[in-house]
Parts: sequence; C-alpha cells; structure tokens
Amino acid sequence: MHSSWRKKVFRHGPRTPADTYPNDPHINQTFSPFGWGHITNNGKRELFGIGTWLRKRYADFMSPYYTPDVAHAQATGVARTHMTLQTVLASLFPPKDTPMEWHPKYNWQPVPVFSQPLNEDSLLLVRTPCPRYFEALGEVLELPNVKAEIEPYLGMLSELSLLTGMNLTQPEDVQSLYLTLLAEQEFGLKLPDWTKSYFPQQMQFLTDQSYIYNVFTPEMQKIKAGPFLQKMFTEMQEKRDGKLKPQTRKMFIYTGHDTTVVNILSSLKIWKRQLPRYSVMTIFELHKNNITGEYYVEVYFRSHAKAPLEKLTVPGCDFQCPLDQLIELSGDVLPNEPYDVRCASKNEGFTEPPLKGP
Repeated sequence: MHSSWRKKVFRHGPRTPADTYPNDPHINQTFSPFGWGHITNNGKRELFGIGTWLRKRYADFMSPYYTPDVAHAQATGVARTHMTLQTVLASLFPPKDTPMEWHPKYNWQPVPVFSQPLNEDSLLLVRTPCPRYFEALGEVLELPNVKAEIEPYLGMLSELSLLTGMNLTQPEDVQSLYLTLLAEQEFGLKLPDWTKSYFPQQMQFLTDQSYIYNVFTPEMQKIKAGPFLQKMFTEMQEKRDGKLKPQTRKMFIYTGHDTTVVNILSSLKIWKRQLPRYSVMTIFELHKNNITGEYYVEVYFRSHAKAPLEKLTVPGCDFQCPLDQLIELSGDVLPNEPYDVRCASKNEGFTEPPLKGP
C-alpha cells in the first residue's frame, strides 16, 4: 500500500453561543472576552490537541514541517472557523528543529488559511443564491413520512414558541434553539427552569433529524455537497494521473460547520443520525495498491475530539473503495449542469428566504 493524499473536513471547535431568543435571560450577555459565536479557551485547547493527534497519525506521511506545496488549508468566511483552523495548524506544523524554525521561544509558524466571502461560499456552506434548494426543502417537509415524524412534536413546537418568544414551526427552528441552549450550558450559564422539560431529551429527535431533512434528496445533496465532492474526486483523479498541481500536494484541510460534515457524508449515504458535535471530523484517504496499481479511497469519521476513529463504508462498495467505483456510486449527487439551472425554482413565483447564520 502506498499513501498518497489526504483530505480532512471538520467542524469548528467549542464556541460561545452564536444565537439567542427573545425571552432568553442571557440575551444581554457579552460573553466577554470572547464575544458571541467565538472559540473559547477550552475550545482552543481541544483544537490544539486535534492538530497534535493529526501530526501523530500522519507522522510517516507528512512532511515534518509546513510548505505551501504540500498542504492547503481553507475555512469558511467566519471568524470561528479561521480561529479553529489556525489553532489546529499551530500544533500540526510545529517548526522547532526544522528548516522553518524562526524563533527560539515560539514553536509556531504562520500558515495561510484561504476562504471565500461568506455569501459567495460555493464549497463548504454553499450560500450562493439557490431558490430551488429552499423550494425543495419545503417539499420535503410536506412529504407524508416526514410529516408523520414531525406530527408528534407539534404540541412541543407551540409550547416552546410561547416559552421562548420564537416562532418555532419546523425542525430547523428546534435545532437552532437546541444549539443555543447547549452553548449556554457549556459556557456555564444557568438555563431557565422550563428547559428541564424539553432540553435535551424532548428536543433531540427533531434536532438530529433536521440535519437529515436539509439534504433529504439527491437533488438537495447535489446542491449542498456536490461541489465539494466533485472537487475532491477531480483532485484524486489528478493525483492518480500525475496531473495534480502542485504535484507534491499531500493534504487538504478544511474547517466548516456542522452542516458541512453532515452534508458531505449524507451525500455518500454514510451519515448516521446524531448531533454533529464540535470538532466532528471526516477524513478521506487516497491510497495506491503497489501490486495492482489501483487507487482506492478510505473514509474515516471522528464524532468529537476524544472519540476513536471509525471506518465508514459507502453502500455498494468495500471499505477500501476503488476510486472510479466511488465516483460512479456518487453520480447522482455530482453536478452535471450549470449552477443557475440547478438552482432555478420550479415555481416562478417562489422567493428564496433570507439567509440565516451560520
């Protein structure tokens, strides 16, 4: 076996709350000194550990120090993903005792992190205008089997709307509230007494399920994860064929959000319903069989920073999935038409709702 290429995608680390709700007793919190939606000190320590873990796992594969031709790092256009990736890179590429050592006291070197403007993101969040996606999401929520899953929780939605001052009408609203309460709890804030009747148990199913509804169909998966998969497969083919530039590139490392990881793995039919926790990670490894010359892909998953690495097997393939077979199995979610055609709504009168978050 010959190891030749790695792509890592993970969610940002632990953060302060990014959202609130009208009746939130902590609505006037400043979360000083971090601010809203930023990485905490505990988060930084966790992320530094991830870089150390990656360094150890790939010690025999990686260069002992960072060079631009070997690794490419990219984050979404959000402060917390940049902070996340910079912290991981600090421990992934320590320069001490390498040609990149530049200071006797600081075992750190600057590593560039690339990104797209948030509302022009076409890879990790896909926030460019796409009316058809939101139209399709509305259609999913009207499917009989989906409505049957949501129906037992309609009373809870009404109760939570009164308690929070929010207008909770669909699973994604529950997810938003759940994540706010979770972030407040992890920051050490006292939650209102009413939350004991709902959080986390009663809210868990719709929260977890909302991620699945968001990419429920191959069409939605093509919109949200197709560009990333297409780029990844193209780079794998270029690596196999000796056409990847730069030719010495060994690693791509991306930091996004909960939906980034869920959307990619859902599109490959290997997402298991769960709450995507901070620092959730998936790794794609391209290997070459030195006997047959065949290239194959291994997919790994780590549910959080302390979790063991799991092997994921794409349906219809073995764990060591031949590259061409993996591409063929993913055909229904790979873009094969212009973006404006893919994103055009079926109903001419449909209007895309305002973007939220992240």
